[in-house]
Amino acid sequence: MKKHKEVTGNQEITGSPNMPKKKKRRVKKAPIIIAAAVLILFVIVRAAGCALSSVSGALVTTTQAVRGDLQESISTSGTVLSEETKVVFAPVSGRLTEVKVAAGDTVKAGDLLISYDMDRMEQTLHNASLQLAKSKAGYSGALADNTESRAKLDEAVYNLSVLEKQLTYYRNCLKDLQDSLNKNQRDTGKALAEEAYELQAQMNSLHPETVPEDAVEYSQLSSQLARNQYLQQMAGSSDYVAQMNAEIEDVQGHINACEEYKAQMESQKSASEAAVLDTYERQQLDADRELADLSYQETERDYYIAKAGITAEFDGIITECSAVPGAEVNQGLQLLTLQSSENLKVSFEASQYDIEKIRLGQSADVVVAGSTYHGKISKINRMAERNSSNTPMVGVEIHLLDGNEDIILGMDARLTIYTQKAENALLIPVEAINADRDGDFLYCVEDGTVVRKPIVCGISTDMYTEVLEGITENDQIILSSFTELSEGMPVTVMPDTVGDALPGGEGAGDLSETAD
Repeated sequence: MKKHKEVTGNQEITGSPNMPKKKKRRVKKAPIIIAAAVLILFVIVRAAGCALSSVSGALVTTTQAVRGDLQESISTSGTVLSEETKVVFAPVSGRLTEVKVAAGDTVKAGDLLISYDMDRMEQTLHNASLQLAKSKAGYSGALADNTESRAKLDEAVYNLSVLEKQLTYYRNCLKDLQDSLNKNQRDTGKALAEEAYELQAQMNSLHPETVPEDAVEYSQLSSQLARNQYLQQMAGSSDYVAQMNAEIEDVQGHINACEEYKAQMESQKSASEAAVLDTYERQQLDADRELADLSYQETERDYYIAKAGITAEFDGIITECSAVPGAEVNQGLQLLTLQSSENLKVSFEASQYDIEKIRLGQSADVVVAGSTYHGKISKINRMAERNSSNTPMVGVEIHLLDGNEDIILGMDARLTIYTQKAENALLIPVEAINADRDGDFLYCVEDGTVVRKPIVCGISTDMYTEVLEGITENDQIILSSFTELSEGMPVTVMPDTVGDALPGGEGAGDLSETAD
């Protein structure tokens, strides 16, 4: 009978009292005579079958479906990897003095891995301290100069404001004095001139040569005119004019003093304005001071980071190390790689057929260097990649639940992944199943003839398949025959002594042993 059912993985049936687990046969201990006897028996039975087939039908062996639990599993291999990887970069720039590890070394959390040259770091910190002190002194000096310039500017602005008011006042006083003096001189001269004109007119109207009375009056008018002329001559040198000129001179002196002081204040104002920090200069000064402070803080931080050295963050294995003692390194340079020895995983690639059965959380047995560990599916990649045979494969990871420090990273691991499980299922041997384009079917024996029964299969293992529809536990299923079968063909079921060797028979446990 041909087998058409393809099954992947190594699986077993559990929990079925009628279908015991198959035991591995110890081939090395079996006597050669037993093998010879089996071969002879096979030839005799074959010959008998050929003889009987023409008379009583083909010889067949049968079995019956049984109830049991079926655990489907996938067997494959993978590589032990770490789930936690730390790529260590140089935390600060400097010179390395000691590298205590190499690739393959095991470390504990807190172990010192790399140390820095602290003499150089101390000198760098000292230089940064001096630069900060210089920056602070320059900042304080600039602020003091700015305060002084601001005070002088405020003083100049205030004095100029007062001087403008004083100059306005003195200039108004000068104008008033000059106007008063000019008005007085103008009014006095005008009145005397008018008086002289009238006196002269009166004198011209008299005839002193002929009229005595006119002569007397003429003489009087002549005296008055002489006095008028004297007053006109004396009008510019009177005490009033002198006093007014003195006051005018005094006011002009105040004006000159104010203008001189104003010139000084304007010069002070111009110089102070140039010295006073504007908004952008003040921002630049503040930024320079802050940068110097930040530079010192960073240098101080780098100093203490370097002093602590580079330590292991967790227990693990150094898988890469490029650090060299005495080397100058810049911050961010890759130095080594640390992988955890506690959080482990096994990575493998699943085919498109196996990935259909794999789900997150499924349990798995992992065998590494002869020891068995337990794990669970923790990751299934969402992108397939083609291997060297151009077959799409999906990356899968198994998290080890009970890994220990004895496991070596990079080792190969044998995996058994437990996928689907059927409980109290109807089970038949895989070799009993046939398939064609219409689907899976079984040959059964009814009333001594072959009957074809289509079936719907569930999960499968290498040995057994779950049947969902098509048969019952009472059906007599043909397991094997010595001739090609067809529906309606008469058959003869082989004696029970042969059937005992089939699954479910009394001898099943002994005859199912296989060598590793």
